[in-house]
Formats: sequence, structure tokens, C-alpha cells
Amino acid sequence: MHSADSLGGLVVRCRFVKQKLPGSKLATEITPCLPSELLEHINKLKKGKSPGPDKITNQMIQRMPIKSLIRLTQIINGILKLKYFPNEWKLATIVPIIKPGKNPQDPSSYRPISLLSALSKIADAIILNRIEDTIDDQLIPYQFGFRRNLSTVQQLLLLTEFVREGMDEGWDTGAVFLDISKAFDRVWTDGLLYKLIKLRIPGSIVRLMATYLRGRRFAVRVGSNLSSERAIAAGVVQGSKVGPKLFNIYVNDIPRPRNCQTRLCLFADDTAVMNTGASNNITDELNSYLDLLGKWMISWKIKVNTDKCQAVYFSRRRNIPDNPKLYRRAIPWRDSTKYLGVIFYKRLTFKQHITSTRQKINAVKSILYPLIGKKSKLSLSNKLLLYKSLVRPVMSYASLVWGAAAKSNIQTLESAQNIIALQLTNSPWFIRNRYIAKDIKLQPIKDYFKKLAVNFFRAIENHSNPAIQEIPRYDPSLPRKKRRPRTLLLPD
Repeated sequence: MHSADSLGGLVVRCRFVKQKLPGSKLATEITPCLPSELLEHINKLKKGKSPGPDKITNQMIQRMPIKSLIRLTQIINGILKLKYFPNEWKLATIVPIIKPGKNPQDPSSYRPISLLSALSKIADAIILNRIEDTIDDQLIPYQFGFRRNLSTVQQLLLLTEFVREGMDEGWDTGAVFLDISKAFDRVWTDGLLYKLIKLRIPGSIVRLMATYLRGRRFAVRVGSNLSSERAIAAGVVQGSKVGPKLFNIYVNDIPRPRNCQTRLCLFADDTAVMNTGASNNITDELNSYLDLLGKWMISWKIKVNTDKCQAVYFSRRRNIPDNPKLYRRAIPWRDSTKYLGVIFYKRLTFKQHITSTRQKINAVKSILYPLIGKKSKLSLSNKLLLYKSLVRPVMSYASLVWGAAAKSNIQTLESAQNIIALQLTNSPWFIRNRYIAKDIKLQPIKDYFKKLAVNFFRAIENHSNPAIQEIPRYDPSLPRKKRRPRTLLLPD
């Protein structure tokens, strides 16, 4: 079997090949992998994924006999013991995928998809566990990307409450949303290894990461044609499990805000800088921090596309201050921007976002219509399952951030659900919506949003992350000029 031959060859190489790498006073042995841990990761592999250069699929790995499982455990333990990552697993196949609505003749219209060996991804996952055990408590609290028990929704809530708290105090907030060019592809390898050492990561892991990152290659596949191999000079490994964590480490020494009025929001490379205060100070405070940030980015070879950076001035005022600047180039204030999938308007109302969400729902519904429409042969329970699995998550994403919007806006989504319920049940048009929803046990949207909010706020009540602990806690029943996220917790 091809997969068995590949495994056997790697065992031999792991036994005899050992590259000299920088030592460290903190060097310790890396915790070995047990077959049970390996099996846990194998069971999580998704079926139907394209294989890497070795043509070994996830299904092949999941069907391995016990002997092969033990053999693979030995390979990975050899990697951990020798601090050496096999060259066979450093090759990526790049498949260019055309972006929707783009010109196929333009190379920039394609998104490169990196296909790695499925076996290397299992090794990735095991290495990632060892890195997280040593690094997670050292990462800056406002980095929410690819971390345990942290999510985009928590970051969005933090941003929203920061802006809304300022508005309630009569302050304005200026926010700059940075566009970092090819962030994961431009990571400076030697700089990353330096930062691992500076964070006092065990020398054994640093040595393993050195061999993991160096000597990477790729080949491009278009149809049945495969290019020759090319070396990768920089970047964390695209498509790997370790890559995002290494990027977090690389940006972990980003300059800290100098005061509590300036806040940094990070989700991997999605970066927002905000300042709340008097309108005549906001631009100066933002520029002061952006100047510091710009120098840091130049030092660590991080490139920002200033033409694509956006800024929003959250205020009810008509007169707004001067535009903030990065590298002496102005970033014009805009009425709205999209951050982590949510559209933020300058008045912090969410009509634009809800309208966009309704359009997304219609698009997904059109794709699923053959399965959930009147002519579908599926049972009602299966149709309902498709709706709850594929459509409602689009409707409810980050709903605790914007779910307290005006009732007329929420009614837009309620209407969308009612139309879908009518299609699911093949009901006549004159049947009332509440009867259909009751019959199929489908919660009204506002009740579903409330349920999500209750579960969410309960989950973050005693969260260990200091940034989440700073999210304002207030009595939502007190009268306010504008509704805030916790308003969702109030009874009807």
C-alpha cells in the first residue's frame, strides 16, 4: 500500500537524520505522543478533503490498521525526540482558485489554496498542543485569533461595548481598521525564531520549529499540470494547524496602547485601533499610536496596504476631526466598514448589516431551494435540519452584538424565516406564520437571539482573559439613549 511505504520511509529518515540547530539553556524534552492522542486527531479528520503531494487521503488514514497507527506514533515521537521535521512533509501543492466575479486572465484574481500532506497535519496538531501548553498564557490578551475559548464574536462585542460606552458618556470614538498585506506569507522566519526564544519557549520546541519552517517548497497544480518545485523564503505554513499560532507569536510584541482610552483589537491579522475621548484629541491620539505601530511593522517586515485601510468616526456629530495618518498618508473617515463579518455604521446602528444579512440568506436559500423547496422529496425533519444547520447560522452570526437593533430591522429577518418556514412545510399562503412556527417547533428569531445571548453572557461571566473581563457590565433595564447588547437579556 502506498501509504504504508511512505510511513516506513519516514521512520528510517527520522532515525538517522538530525540537523544541528541553535541550542538553548531552556532545552527540555518534548512530551511524547500516545496512540490515544494520535487517534483522537485522526478521528477529527474531515472526509472528502483533497490530499497533499503524497496522495494520502484522510479516509486512508482513518482506515489504517492498529499496526500502522503504532508506526505513525513512532514517526511523530521520532520527530519530537530528534526535533526534526521530515522534508517529505515540507512540500505543498498550490491550487489556484478563481475568486467570484473576477477576471480569469488576471493572476491576482486567484486565491492560492495550499494542500499539505494529511499525515503532516496530524503531526501539526500534536506539535500545536505542545506549543499551546507553553505559550497560551504569554499571548497578549487582546489577541483573540486562533486561541482556546476565544472567538470573533467576543472580539466584536468588545469593540461594540467600547464604542457604546463612550457614546453613553458623551465621548466619540475613532477607529482605524488596518489591511495587512499577505500577513501569513511575509512572516520573517529568523525573526519568528528570535521571538520564540525571547518568549522563553523551551529550546527543544524552538529547534523543532526551526526545522519545521526552513526548507519549505511548493509546486503549483493547474488541472493535471504540475509545475517544478520552488523554495519558500518566508511565511508561516499555509494550511497548517501550527501556522496561525506562530503568527500570533510573531505579532505578540506589537506596541501596547499607552492609555486606557486607546484600545487594540486583534483577530490574527485583522487589526483595529480605537481611541475614545474628546473629539479634539482623538486624531492626535490615534496618530501617536499609529506612528509607533508603523515603526514596529517596518522593523519586523510587516507590510500595510494604506490604500485599503479604513477609518470610521463613531459619533452623532456632523463635524468630525482630521483624518488619521499612517506613514504620513491620510486614512479618510468612512460612514461604515466591515470588521470580522459585521458592518459597523458610524452611528453604531446595524441596519446596513441586517440588510446585508438578509441578502446572504436569500443567496443560501436559492442554493438550497432544490432541497428545501416545494418539489423536494426530503422529509420535513430533514428540511428543518438543513435550515437550522446552513441558513440560521448565517442569520444569527454575532447576533448578540446587533440583535438589540430596532424592531423594524429584526422584523426583516423574522420575515425571512417565515418565508422559509412556508417553503419547508408547503403550507398555503393564508396560514398564519405563528401557527406554522408552532407546528414545527421553530423559535421566533428574537427569541432565538435571546437564547444565544443568555448562553453567551453566561459563558463569559468568569472568563480568564483580561480583555473580556474589561467588557462593561451594566444593568440593561436602566433607561439609555441607545439599546446595548445586554438589552437582549431583558424579558419581553
